[in-house]
Amino acid sequence: MIIRSKDKVQVNGKNKPVWVLDTDALTVTHNTPDAEPSVTTFSSDHIKYHLHYSAEYRPARLKKLVNDGTILSYLTDLDRSVAEAIERQVGIMLENDTEYLRAVAVGDLAKARGLENMDRLIARDPVYAAMVYV
Repeated sequence: MIIRSKDKVQVNGKNKPVWVLDTDALTVTHNTPDAEPSVTTFSSDHIKYHLHYSAEYRPARLKKLVNDGTILSYLTDLDRSVAEAIERQVGIMLENDTEYLRAVAVGDLAKARGLENMDRLIARDPVYAAMVYV
């Protein structure tokens, strides 16, 4: 889904929207009259899932963010916040994981890394439910 802002700007003699959100390509384009368009591409799964969820269930919210010109800061903040929340959850889980603590204590880094990755996957579900699928 491509959402274009209502506000237009003259770029090389053409009327172009100031903001363009492409939910499939995960890009936000900002057009200005005096510079090349700036394109920001997101690569995280949580932004992809959030944009696809929002396009299907909350398209009016996406259109408002694009029209207000706040879509880029919204997605940047969401990307950072979700990543930080997952890392906090993983940290809490690892502090209480005796198997992980034993693996670190004896220097079994492969096992410790595996347990950390498993906890990261487990932490994603509640964080995504609270922050991505809204």
